[in-house]
Amino acid sequence: MREADVVQTRAPWWTRSVGGVLLTTLAVVAAMATFVVSAQAGLSTGSARALLLTVGAMLAGLAVLANLLQQHRFRRQRQSLEQVAIDAEAALTLTINGVFAPITSYLGELAGTTTDADRAHVAGQVCQAVVDAAVTLTAPEARSAFYRLDRDGLGLTRESWGGRSTQPRQRFGAGTPDGDAVLDVVRQGDFVFVDDVTVSPMVTPTAGSGYRTVVAVAVTAGQLPLGLLTVDAPQVGDLTEDDVELVRVLANLLGAAQGQL
Repeated sequence: MREADVVQTRAPWWTRSVGGVLLTTLAVVAAMATFVVSAQAGLSTGSARALLLTVGAMLAGLAVLANLLQQHRFRRQRQSLEQVAIDAEAALTLTINGVFAPITSYLGELAGTTTDADRAHVAGQVCQAVVDAAVTLTAPEARSAFYRLDRDGLGLTRESWGGRSTQPRQRFGAGTPDGDAVLDVVRQGDFVFVDDVTVSPMVTPTAGSGYRTVVAVAVTAGQLPLGLLTVDAPQVGDLTEDDVELVRVLANLLGAAQGQL
């Protein structure tokens, strides 16, 4: 997820722009008129001089008032932007809490299981919660999958996924360019971020896969390789380095669960 959506009721942009221009123009014109009237008052006498001085004072006051109104307007705009940022941060915090709560709950439950069947069941729940979290916290239209390393170490088979309706590929196998590449990532406990798969020899998307950018992170338990957590998205730029760090955190949580099987 890049940012929380915040809905704010605001006046149309053109009214805000016109208001600012009018206040600025009023301040400039009033200041110029004050100068002209003051100069003319210096050349006048009697009641005319008194009238011009009065008008000059009024124009000077108008210029000051316009400046004060403009400053007040800027302060309100700044406060509105700060409030939007505060609201967005609060919404993001709620989202993060919402997606991590089930993961930590399942991990706690996993620690208390006593049978292999129970451990496998809860570990599966952790796995699904992790891929769902990866989808929620990265990009719109993201898709995430967990691939378990085969017992012979020669392939990766999809175990769970979430996100876009199009299913990720079922398997990576040794002996193909992309299969060998991701198996190396898993064996080395590494990660890879491909910002544009169309110019990367490492990734060969399947037909209709619908993604242009992908993050893949090894899932390990200590030094033991267990599988691969992936997140992909439709457009270049949908995923960033921030998403890479997030997926690495999720992969660590997933490794903590899978390592207990």
